[in-house]
Amino acid sequence: MGILIGLQIAWENEFVRVLIQSDNKEAIRRLIDANAISDSCSLVRAIVKLRNQEWFTDAQWIPREGNKLADALVKLDNLPNYDTFTFEVLSESLLSLLDFDRLHVM
Repeated sequence: MGILIGLQIAWENEFVRVLIQSDNKEAIRRLIDANAISDSCSLVRAIVKLRNQEWFTDAQWIPREGNKLADALVKLDNLPNYDTFTFEVLSESLLSLLDFDRLHVM
């Protein structure tokens, strides 16, 4: 669901290139499968339909330790559950994790 919501936000904000990264190997395998559009899971089909819009998306498996920023964001305790929002300003600790992720792209 996080991948779908992230793609919806990117589409609504007119992104033209999106790299989907997940530590869930099965999710990435299903998204890059040539027959994903007919996957038995409606969530996978919805993601594939959105990916097939007029933009470029790619999907990549990444180990959890290779995506420290996403892991830290998931663990923030002051975020409302199931709400989607964007950060206007990142804390120093999140900025340092963002730099780490940027410099250690697989």
